[in-house]
Amino acid sequence: MLKTGLFHGISFISLIGFGFISPVAALEEQKDEKDKLRACEVTLCALVTKKAPAEGDMACYLSKTWAKDKIKAGSASGHVSWGFGDARCSVELKLPRTAIIASLKNGDATLQFPEHVVNCDIEREKEVTHVKLKLAPKVVFKDGKAVTAWVNLKEVDGPTTMKGLAFTAAKLEDRVGVFHKSLIGAINHQLYDKCPKVAAGN
Repeated sequence: MLKTGLFHGISFISLIGFGFISPVAALEEQKDEKDKLRACEVTLCALVTKKAPAEGDMACYLSKTWAKDKIKAGSASGHVSWGFGDARCSVELKLPRTAIIASLKNGDATLQFPEHVVNCDIEREKEVTHVKLKLAPKVVFKDGKAVTAWVNLKEVDGPTTMKGLAFTAAKLEDRVGVFHKSLIGAINHQLYDKCPKVAAGN
């Protein structure tokens, strides 16, 4: 789950946990992908640094494309084998601003995501297959920093092999935490290292 930790978490988990596209071409990064990621990052970082506005939802429609080699490297680090090609996942990220602000205050707090639907297009030999995942991640904060996270994968709609991979990876994360350190690190890096710079216009 975004060059923010939140979207980095949702989208990467969707991949390892994990329309028609031309089957002969690799998935290429969409033209507005980086711009949308950046816009959402700016919105989140303004909220994180100013703790305002405190009403309404923070909502972003986001998409991220990964090359096969990068997915293989990331999944291998968590002892999960990626046997497919390139992939693209998208999600309409929506969180109450009050929940985000409450999670970042001193003390203990839990940020419970409402159920999100993540749509992924994944290369398989000579075709691209669509996979839909439903998940409701949860992140526990202590003294304003993320310390624990759960994928909480609810449902996968796609080929049997991909369902198996998604649930295997999600269970490994939730029960063993094979990707936990990198996920927590990404969230805290975003909130406390990057957000002050982004909010300052850097």
